[in-house]
Amino acid sequence: MNESEPIAPFPGKDDISLDGGSDLINQISRLSDANRRLRRKIFDHYTVFEISRHLSSMLDTESLIDAILLTCLGQMGAESAVIYLADSDLQYFTNPHSKGIELEGLTDIKINYKSKLVKALLNSGKPMTSIELLNHIKDNKNVKELQKFIDIKLAAPLIMKDRLLGILFLPAKISEADYYDSDLEFLSLLMNQLSVALENAQLYQREREIIEKLQTTQRLLVETEKMAALGKLSASIAHEVNNPLGIISNYLQILSIRKVPDDVYANYIKILKEEVDRIAGIVRQLLAFYRHHQEQITEVDINLVIAESLALLSHQLSTSNIKVYLDIKKNLPKIPGSTEKLKQVFLNLIMNARDFMPGGGRLDINARTKGNSIEIDINDTGTGIDDNNLTEIFEPFFTTKGKEGTGLGLAVCYGIMQWHQGTITASNNERGGAKFILTLPIKRKDEKQDEHNSS
Repeated sequence: MNESEPIAPFPGKDDISLDGGSDLINQISRLSDANRRLRRKIFDHYTVFEISRHLSSMLDTESLIDAILLTCLGQMGAESAVIYLADSDLQYFTNPHSKGIELEGLTDIKINYKSKLVKALLNSGKPMTSIELLNHIKDNKNVKELQKFIDIKLAAPLIMKDRLLGILFLPAKISEADYYDSDLEFLSLLMNQLSVALENAQLYQREREIIEKLQTTQRLLVETEKMAALGKLSASIAHEVNNPLGIISNYLQILSIRKVPDDVYANYIKILKEEVDRIAGIVRQLLAFYRHHQEQITEVDINLVIAESLALLSHQLSTSNIKVYLDIKKNLPKIPGSTEKLKQVFLNLIMNARDFMPGGGRLDINARTKGNSIEIDINDTGTGIDDNNLTEIFEPFFTTKGKEGTGLGLAVCYGIMQWHQGTITASNNERGGAKFILTLPIKRKDEKQDEHNSS
């Protein structure tokens, strides 16, 4: 630039042509609108994210539905809201939940899953206004009935994997303003996230119901098998009780028909007392086995459980020509559990071993600590288990004993071991016969958690 030339002044607003200024102003206006919409979308996405993050942690369906309704009221500015949920068979939408409207009257209304309204919402996949819904609800008597309780302005679907989980109905805003496209876009995004939360809550509830049914079934199996085992034990022990009763009867007859010397008399009385004590001991063991105990966790002495189980079956094992060999390590730590439940496991396993050694044999019971558990082996020299049955023997009602077996014994044992957070496995010995290995934790997992929390 030549230094002698004057510098041109900066142009003022009067120097800008009206046409060029108008284009610039319009462009700035468009950019401002786009920026405002973008900020609204970012805010909406962030809001939906925070709502979804909060509601996804709710696994109780009833509480989640209430939270969804409150969220919709707050975010959409409506005075009331109603949600109808699909039944498990996807036949009807029933079980209404509402905020701002009494449920009375709503519970009698149900919407057919095959109705035009449902098909329209599934096809649309987004909220629909009352104008869009008009053609789909004019022939639907139930929806018309619903309109008597709530002046429907919006219907929003809760869709998950091509299934309509529920329908949200909203009236006009409290402010009486229209629902804008931004409102519909926000509600659509919100419904997508809430559908995931609702599906998770319903899955959790169904899983919890299944677990409760399984636990109930397991308790029934335990009681059924316990009574079946008690019947077998009673029949067998009746013979054992008859022996001392026979001795008592003989000595009482002797004492009743003739006099005996004092020393002989004292000896007879001693024998009678021993036999009575023997019967009393048998009765005590039977009562201990039968008596119902709450599922309370106490300290269990495995040595004592094994000893009492063998004492109860000693006569049966002896008359069946079965010799028992014990190899139990001294000072085994006590474990958390139920003495009576574990006694039932040992009684079942010992009686099974007896049944599969009809000609007599050997029963080995070994117990030792292994890591953080106690491991017990029960080995017999019987006929063993068919390899094809090894994966099925713990299934309920599976039996290899024909009509004599209930098929519940090992299933109950498996359930009891699970309750103790332990394991039970079955295999065959190389020398023949079956082998059962029981593993019981010295400390339960929940005990360790409690200790961790307390520290």
